[in-house]
Amino acid sequence: MTGAVRDLGRVLVTGSQGFLGSALVVFLRAAGADVLPTDVTGGDRSCDVTRFDAVDRVMRETRFDTVFHCGAVSGPMVLADRPLEIWRINSTGTANVLEAARATGVGRVIFCSTSEVYGRLTGPVDETMLPQPTSVYAASKLAAEHVSLAYRRERGLDVIALRLSWIYGPGRRTPTMLGAILEAALADGEVRFAGHPDDLTHYLQVDDAVAGLLAAGRTVAVDEAVFNITAGAGVPMSHIMEVVAHLRPAARLSLGGARADGVGPTAIDNSLAARVLGFRPVVGLEQGIEATMRALGL
Repeated sequence: MTGAVRDLGRVLVTGSQGFLGSALVVFLRAAGADVLPTDVTGGDRSCDVTRFDAVDRVMRETRFDTVFHCGAVSGPMVLADRPLEIWRINSTGTANVLEAARATGVGRVIFCSTSEVYGRLTGPVDETMLPQPTSVYAASKLAAEHVSLAYRRERGLDVIALRLSWIYGPGRRTPTMLGAILEAALADGEVRFAGHPDDLTHYLQVDDAVAGLLAAGRTVAVDEAVFNITAGAGVPMSHIMEVVAHLRPAARLSLGGARADGVGPTAIDNSLAARVLGFRPVVGLEQGIEATMRALGL
């Protein structure tokens, strides 16, 4: 991180009951931050981001210096049969947060986007490339990025969008391929998964994801508005399976799927975040998988 450190001040977290939001709140409270967690399902304060009046009311009751907008559909596997709802939560919800932040003088908004916006792009990718989303989920996040940039350019709102890759770790409840693999391993099961050994993964441990959010919140005078928060190079599914097999030798897991069309990015460059925000992931994949398995009962 370059230059002085920005004071987060009074902090609002949307989506505080979700995987990333709850982990962020735990860290902020442990650090003694003045934080209000909100979520449609509860938190310290109930707030549905799809309702502008609800978001505006929360922000008008107390002036916030920093907003971490984590409230969203968390992946393409969630609400997969309800694409309009995905759009309403991720795109309209973000616009509501931005407008309320602008109207109430919030110092900075950190918006949680996703590396899924890169979609069909292959090879190494960075923030300068034109995204090619392949799902409504990814498109809704890209739309939210664009409205964030519009508020930044036209309305002067200090907003940063973070393209987070596949967040994993203890406490994740949303069904994922990695979660299914770990649960099968702990049951010493014999399971053949649909993935191909050469399929590339882009896993980011939740503590590193939280560190990325905090780096974006604390950096002073950020000229750039979009950053990749990732672990860098993609890791083949075969390596994931090797790590799991080492930790749980009794499990009999294998991969039997065909290689997916359009392999996607081979690496998601995080050098801009390293240079400007001082973000560097520190939790190795083996360490992160072991910690997750221990939390599940290894």
